[in-house]
This record gives sequence, structure tokens and C-alpha cells, in this order.
Amino acid sequence: AVAYIFLFFFRGWGQLAAVISVATVISYLTGPVSAVVLRRTAPDMHRPLRLPGLHLLAPLAFMFATLVLYWARWPLTGWIILLMVVALPVWMYYEAKRGWEDIKLHMRGAWWMVCYLPTIALLSWLGSSQFGGLDLIPYGWDQATVAVAGLGFYFWGMRTGWHTQHVESARALSMEGAMGPSN
Repeated sequence: AVAYIFLFFFRGWGQLAAVISVATVISYLTGPVSAVVLRRTAPDMHRPLRLPGLHLLAPLAFMFATLVLYWARWPLTGWIILLMVVALPVWMYYEAKRGWEDIKLHMRGAWWMVCYLPTIALLSWLGSSQFGGLDLIPYGWDQATVAVAGLGFYFWGMRTGWHTQHVESARALSMEGAMGPSN
């Protein structure tokens, strides 16, 4: 049923592949922010890989992913962001089912992303005609604006992360694994 709905809105496999590609880029946006927040909130937690220079690489990765999202061209960026907004009621259903547990913390932590997506869509719409926009932000300046906005949202997202019970559970599991199986 979901496949038929997607095919109804996105005529043909080419458009559907573009939508999936851009949605994948959006899913990658949380990685750099999450990695830095985890390093800050759980510095002693065991990691199989510790990337040197993460504090430099993470903002650059987020900025470049933001530019890739912008380069996907308007109106595709708008469609993808609309799909993300349509998914919010599903998330809200499951939150309600859990009794809205920690909803204030979750919203505080997610607010940056809620603002990020429409901002990038707006910049895409207003941006240069080379990327499908209205050409209100000329070519060159559009990409610089998107890059700076991306960095701003990265730092906002990084500052909203907090130490969660899930981190404590993972820490306990990693400590248990580091000590080996108990007899």
C-alpha cells in the first residue's frame, strides 16, 4: 500500500529514487550531531571506533549533508520535508501510547530539527534558479547561506543533546561486554 501511495505521488521510478536518496541524506544528518553529543555526555563509554578530529569533521559533515539536501533542487526538497511532517502523527501516536514519557526532553532535543527542515526548504525555494529556486538568493550566495544555516543548526542540535537512560543502559552493556562473560 505504501509503495502504491509513493508511486501515485512520484510518477516513475526515477522520481521515487530521487526522493529516497534525499530522504537518506536527511537520515544521515543526525549522525554527526549524535556522535558529538554522545562523546560529550558519555565520554568514558566504550566505542569500537574513536574518530580523531570529530569536533572538526562532524560540523563539516553536517554542513555538506545540508548542501546535498539543497542541491537536490526545489521542489524535491519541499516534497521530502512534507513527507517528514506527515510522519509526525505516527511518532505522536507512539508517544501517546507510552504516556508522553519525557516529552518535554524529547521536544527540547528535537526542536532544532523541526526548525531545520522548513528552513532548508525555504532557502531552497528562495535560492538560485540553478537549484530550482526563485533566484531571490543569487547563485553562490545561496550555497553560502545554506552552509552557514547548516552550521548554525548543527551547533544548536549539538547543544540540545542530553544524557539519557538509554545511554546508561548501553554503558552498562558495554561495561559488561568489556569484563567478559560472567560465570
